[in-house]
Amino acid sequence: MKKKGLFFAVLLLSLTTATVTACDSTSSTQENTSTPKSGVLSSKSTSTTLTNSLSEEEDKPSHYIASGGATVQQPFSINPEFLHIKLLMKNNSRHEVNVSLTHLETSKVYFARTIAVGESLDWININQGFTQGMRTGGYLLQWSGGGYNVDGEVWGTAGSDPDDTAPLFY
Repeated sequence: MKKKGLFFAVLLLSLTTATVTACDSTSSTQENTSTPKSGVLSSKSTSTTLTNSLSEEEDKPSHYIASGGATVQQPFSINPEFLHIKLLMKNNSRHEVNVSLTHLETSKVYFARTIAVGESLDWININQGFTQGMRTGGYLLQWSGGGYNVDGEVWGTAGSDPDDTAPLFY
């Protein structure tokens, strides 16, 4: 069942990336159209391999840079032992951005919010009514600049206990 879910998550991500890339290349409202549009979040670390799950160490959150195009996506998974998550998203763009979190297997949207220029969003599952934790499986964190390039950052951790979800600081 895990392989089937992973296959569909990868297939969905591939189709979405292809669609975004096709739409992104034809848009006439893009800023700085000479820069490449990666379409995925890149890791702040020196490694070129993206992490597939959130950090499970509260003092060492995962950190990703969201930039490269009008839509930027980061897939990740939640393990059964670590159902409580916190995300801190910061908009460094010159325009507001829309950010959403979707569970891939059910298409459930956990949030869809707008982050103003220079502002941040601190999202913790227990503070948003998900006191029993999050569903296991694949998720997609998506940033959209509404036709403008996204420039943001996200820090995230997962914990086994609701007390593991104190706010993150950057």
